[in-house]
Amino acid sequence: MKPHAVLLALAATLGVSGAPAQTAASPSWLIAPDEAVQYQGEAGFLAPPSLRPRAAMPQIEVLQPDLVPDLKLKSPLSIAVAFKPQADARIEVGTLKVLYGALKFDITSRLAQYTQISAAGFKLDNANIPKGRHRLTLQIQDDKQRVAERELRIEVE
Repeated sequence: MKPHAVLLALAATLGVSGAPAQTAASPSWLIAPDEAVQYQGEAGFLAPPSLRPRAAMPQIEVLQPDLVPDLKLKSPLSIAVAFKPQADARIEVGTLKVLYGALKFDITSRLAQYTQISAAGFKLDNANIPKGRHRLTLQIQDDKQRVAERELRIEVE
């Protein structure tokens, strides 16, 4: 049996649901360890990111963490992102999507619980992410319906 199947079977046996339980003693996870397995957070981590033309769409700039190849981060970590519209448009904050893993599980509402999101971007301090490799896909749209997408790949030790 594959390791992730064993973890899922164990989680089901123990009555662990897809949503992490919140207690006073447990941390609030941006991505829970069982979700990292369930939504294939590591799948495709080493594949080249898909590129979109950048000329006439908003930009998404990752300010934190530093995107250094082979850098392993410690959790909790900070994630800071800046949105940059084109001169003829405005960022539509309500269109932000943060998708996790190969299956693109939508975690936007979780992010919104922990930080203020504005047309300029957001900064999330103390993001609890389990050990392993993770892919976050960030999408934002401007008022001319042009969509920008940026992938954030992080490895947590």
